[in-house]
Amino acid sequence: MRAAAVAVVLLASMAVAGCSSAGSSGEEPTDDELNAVAWTPCDDLTAERVSEVVGEPVVEQTGTTAAPRCSFTPESEGGAAYDVNYLLFTGGLDAALDAMGAAGTQLRPVTVPGANAARIAVRAKDSGLLVTGFVETDGLVQSVNVAQLAPYDKAAVVASTTALLAELVTNAPAP
Repeated sequence: MRAAAVAVVLLASMAVAGCSSAGSSGEEPTDDELNAVAWTPCDDLTAERVSEVVGEPVVEQTGTTAAPRCSFTPESEGGAAYDVNYLLFTGGLDAALDAMGAAGTQLRPVTVPGANAARIAVRAKDSGLLVTGFVETDGLVQSVNVAQLAPYDKAAVVASTTALLAELVTNAPAP
């Protein structure tokens, strides 16, 4: 239960960041702020590439200029849905989790080549599976949130989440 609470807190903070750092004051970002975003994870991800990485066909959902998204939904019913976000955090992922104390320890480390740090949380219930992964490269923390209704293959979803984290590292901009 604690892992789920940690994941919810971290997901909420990442969701506030959205796919840009504009508008972080809680106000709706202006067109100039939205146009000033030089990069988002979706710039380098395509439905075709994500389908290859996660092993199932997905459709990209980018939202609108006013409400950007970086999501990949299953092409067929019953597949996993992937949502990608990022946050610039100069302290790095390890520092953020250390500051959370015991709650931060609920995320387990995973190996992602090229990452400064990577963590994952898994919440499996009879009704569905939630997986959250975080990967940090030089102050850029990217997250992948995955949801799949039952029936699901927990090992396959964890593996696809980790593979997508690796893809994010590969596509991360230079600091």
